[in-house]
Amino acid sequence: MNESQIREDRTETPEDANVDLQKWEDAISNLLRIIERSERKLGYFQNRVKQAKFMDRPNQRKIRTAGAQVGEHSAQLEGLRSELRQLERLYSGGIHLRRTTENELRQIWGWINRPGIRNLLYTARVSYETFLNDWHRWAADAETFPLAIEIRTTGFLIGFMLLKRDTDTVKIRFVIIRPDYRARGYGTDALVETVRYAFEVLNAEHVTLEVFADNGPALTCFENAGFQYLSYAETAGQVYTMGIGRSEWIGDSVVDEQSVTPQLSAPLKVFFEPEE
Repeated sequence: MNESQIREDRTETPEDANVDLQKWEDAISNLLRIIERSERKLGYFQNRVKQAKFMDRPNQRKIRTAGAQVGEHSAQLEGLRSELRQLERLYSGGIHLRRTTENELRQIWGWINRPGIRNLLYTARVSYETFLNDWHRWAADAETFPLAIEIRTTGFLIGFMLLKRDTDTVKIRFVIIRPDYRARGYGTDALVETVRYAFEVLNAEHVTLEVFADNGPALTCFENAGFQYLSYAETAGQVYTMGIGRSEWIGDSVVDEQSVTPQLSAPLKVFFEPEE
């Protein structure tokens, strides 16, 4: 490359970055307006169907038409909302993990003590003082990592996880995403970033976790992040051990399609009943 070519090469400036951010914001705003219009249309047809229940002799043709429109707009909204979640996540710049600070703990403690969540880390509801003492103990242990999950571009706290390192293995002991950020793809993003953190920062060879077999959303999240089923046990409930190795993460291993555990879209017993 000669000198004139070097001078002509255009490098990105702060103004360029701001333009890109504005494009993301505009795309998200436009999609939100489309979703709002679709929600209004869906509400209109849902009300027509409900209204027909109170009529003595409703027009069946109009009811069928309204019912079809309800199905069509519901499917459209599901697709639009999925697209919006993807745009928001791309715009946010991804997930960042860092050490938690003490002033964040009360908020995290509130998430942990929600019904259906606290038994994943504690067997019963715990006081803030207990959680604070545990956090100090975790922070003082060189092999334990209480990490904040935040949006990279804004630093907004959306979750918490607890990692434990044992020789060459990092175990994910607990992970939670704040309630209003669940079912939006951030859990999978956080798990993918955790795997990278374990291999690149903590120099692990394996990352493992345990999950109750009836926790469908968590199983789907871990599967989407690349975790494989390693074992199954019935101790304090039906529990899977899942994991991913460094070779799988960097793509060196060849996956045997016949050995891949099926997705748990069927009841658990289907996978353990003997074949006839």
